Amino acid sequence: MSPKANLAEKTGVVVFSRIFTTFVELGTIIALVRLLSDTQFAIISFLLLVYETAKYVATLGFPDSVFYFFERVAKDTRTGFAYMTCAIMGATGFLAALFMAGFSVFIPGFLSNWSPESIATTQSLLPVMAAVALLEIPTWPVSNILLAADKQKDASWYQLFNGVATFFALVLPSMLGYSLDVAIYSLLTFSVLRFFVSFFWIWKVLPPYQKRPDRGLFREQVAFSVPIGLSALVGRINRYADKFIVSYFLAESTVAIYNVGAQEIPIVRVIPFAVGSVLISRFVQFHKDDMREELKSLWYAGIEKVSLIVLPLTLFFIAVGTEYITLLFGSGYMAAVLPFQIYTMTVLIRVTNYGSILQAFGDTRGILRMSLNLMVLKIGIGIAFTVWFGIIGTAVSSVLAHGINWILYLRRIGTHMAIPWYEVLPFPSYLRILGVASGVAAIIWVLKTWVFPLTGLVALFSSLALYLVLFIVIGRLTGIISASDLTYLKNWFRLKFLFS
Repeated sequence: MSPKANLAEKTGVVVFSRIFTTFVELGTIIALVRLLSDTQFAIISFLLLVYETAKYVATLGFPDSVFYFFERVAKDTRTGFAYMTCAIMGATGFLAALFMAGFSVFIPGFLSNWSPESIATTQSLLPVMAAVALLEIPTWPVSNILLAADKQKDASWYQLFNGVATFFALVLPSMLGYSLDVAIYSLLTFSVLRFFVSFFWIWKVLPPYQKRPDRGLFREQVAFSVPIGLSALVGRINRYADKFIVSYFLAESTVAIYNVGAQEIPIVRVIPFAVGSVLISRFVQFHKDDMREELKSLWYAGIEKVSLIVLPLTLFFIAVGTEYITLLFGSGYMAAVLPFQIYTMTVLIRVTNYGSILQAFGDTRGILRMSLNLMVLKIGIGIAFTVWFGIIGTAVSSVLAHGINWILYLRRIGTHMAIPWYEVLPFPSYLRILGVASGVAAIIWVLKTWVFPLTGLVALFSSLALYLVLFIVIGRLTGIISASDLTYLKNWFRLKFLFS
């Protein structure tokens, strides 16, 4: 198999596992909503919110640092570096667990509007979730370690194992009629299993421990990782900034409509980051060896292939926004359709993980700066547009903020790659794909609106089938889709890459 085909296969493995994991997470939420009472779901949602917040603070960018340093440390110290990273996460995980356990003391004041029974249950279960954090946080770098070690299939199977096991740990006790306590203790039991399975997987895949990393490497890793961690925290703020603005300035009923309209399409969001996690080690290697043309060629190739998926899917959901929103949330949320269509336009620029190329150049401060820029833009433009134009203005402000920050990102990346900002992306290919996808989306919108006015699930799936056929046919005629692309897609749906 050629290196290019091998890389494509590895990318397919990771993309599949990330998409599968996303659906499992969504399925977990849907199952818990249906199986638990409103009170029970509120309790478990709060517990998971505290856990997720503590976990993101504890990671501090160390799992992402694996990609940068794995190609730079000597081969005989890579295993030691992997264990050192997990040990660092063990220390931060211990602090996160202490915070979570201590936070349980403040639960009565924080949840003052809850019933005494719910407060008591939350207080008793939060220390259990702290134990889950203590066991799970040290395992967070494992997937990235496997990817950096060129073990993409192992990384994917590891993620599939974690996703499915977490689903059954939380959902199965509820399906069998047990209390919420049993589900949380079931999750703790899985965390013990995950801890030992994770380190067994590293021991099995990596070479035997040979040499301890230099002491200076720890300081380098901290300096590299902390800006990424802070950027991730700012990124989470950015995801909710517009929603906080709407909540502050507008009425409660309008907030509900905007929160429905500002839904991200899960599959589209996952793909660029999954591809970036595969390519980043190769970016680091090319940069280290001063192979600029090879780096640029791989960067372009990744963007072109991701664009073939992200752009058509995004424009399809914009075209069928009415059917998508009403099917998921009901006809009472028709007012959310236009904000959804506008908000979704931000996805059109997410054809790559821009942070991955900055990580390859060691510019983690640049990633933090871009996140801070976006936060300032979203808040500044968002407040003005929300006050002036309501939730339509909020959605437009999000598009403007992301667009301006996109140009700033391209300028910074261009500085590292020694090319103008308008050459950072393969714009000719990008615009051809965007043009074909836009044309097909317009055809679908006209047909479903004026020629075959269907509704509900039938309209959504019939539109999707016709959209895919038209996009593939026109894509082949215009040359944006190759025969090898179709072969790869067919093999991907057959999961050939996962078992070959």
